[in-house]
Amino acid sequence: MGKTNLRVLGQTPLNAEPPCLVELTKHTITPLRLAYARNHSMIKDLASEFDSYTVKIDGEMEGMEEKVLNVKDMIASFPRTVVVAALICAGNRRAKMQEKTGKEVRGIKWSEGTIANARWGGVLLRDILISAGIPEQGDAQKGFHVCFASNVAPCEDDSCYGGSIPLEEVMSKDGAAMLAYEMNDAPLTPDHGFPLRVVVPGYFGMRWVKWVDRITISRNESPNFYQQRDYKMLPECVSSPEKAIKEDWWGRTPAMQRLNCNSVVAHIQCLTLACPDQKTLKVTGYAYSHCPISRVEISADDGETWHEVRITYQEGSWSWSLWEGELIVDIDVDALEWASHGQRNGRSKTRVTVISRAFDQSGSAQDTECRWNLRGVGFCGVGVGSVEV
Repeated sequence: MGKTNLRVLGQTPLNAEPPCLVELTKHTITPLRLAYARNHSMIKDLASEFDSYTVKIDGEMEGMEEKVLNVKDMIASFPRTVVVAALICAGNRRAKMQEKTGKEVRGIKWSEGTIANARWGGVLLRDILISAGIPEQGDAQKGFHVCFASNVAPCEDDSCYGGSIPLEEVMSKDGAAMLAYEMNDAPLTPDHGFPLRVVVPGYFGMRWVKWVDRITISRNESPNFYQQRDYKMLPECVSSPEKAIKEDWWGRTPAMQRLNCNSVVAHIQCLTLACPDQKTLKVTGYAYSHCPISRVEISADDGETWHEVRITYQEGSWSWSLWEGELIVDIDVDALEWASHGQRNGRSKTRVTVISRAFDQSGSAQDTECRWNLRGVGFCGVGVGSVEV
């Protein structure tokens, strides 16, 4: 792994995120040094195996051809596609869920930095599957799944890492699921999946399988642990791993796939210092969903009134959205003077809290009352930030 500016939450396997949202959101495209690391296995450097690295394509769909693709041949044979898409961990904001609900969650206590907006270069999965005999007609694709697997290294909870998404999503002409070999116009690094990883724009990062070496078309979802027994928003009543297993909640709860609508407050700056009873606050942050964000709103009165902010960056259909806005906040100076015993030259400070919510172009809104779940995944409660004025 190259030079990074990450806060390490686990060494083996490596799990780390950028510690400063101000620095992270300075960049429209996330530099590699700020791209979070999420792993369920050790990181393997496969540079010496690049010339011989292959991906096996097989499955149970009638008429398809089993293929073994050499990565070098694949790069030479298929057109290169570039897409900007945000890679987001399903556990992003897990620590916030625990803080807001006061209930323990299982998993790494990620803050709000497990997001990386990158420019991915690779080959469309659709093109590869068509070459293997997968029909382009939508009716023939229904009921099938594309199962990805990486057999490069054993994982914490399974012999390999795997996951799946519906075949229709991969074959959609409006989608951009790909086998990527570049990140930000450079070859993938080992920690981000060199030589080849899955990229599924609009989906949570656990489906973006790194070091992918097998793709299987199946009538069933991937049987892998990380599809069947993890990354599911279990109901609030499931209070322990034992209950989840005993009552078969893992089998009864759908796997997480598409991104939900979400926003985060990254920074609040007080612009007016001289005026004691009115402050102007500049608020910045990010938002994302499985489709473009249509608007973001902020509030300084716990949601009584909302103010639309300006989206300063959004690229294509699957990037994150950066936003900024200003709020004028009235300060009760008399109450603060009373609290500081009438000392007008040394009044007490007060803390102002700003919350955010987002809406996307499909009509979805951020679920600001997002409930607790055992694994602490998919949290999308209001973005929250505060500043002392």
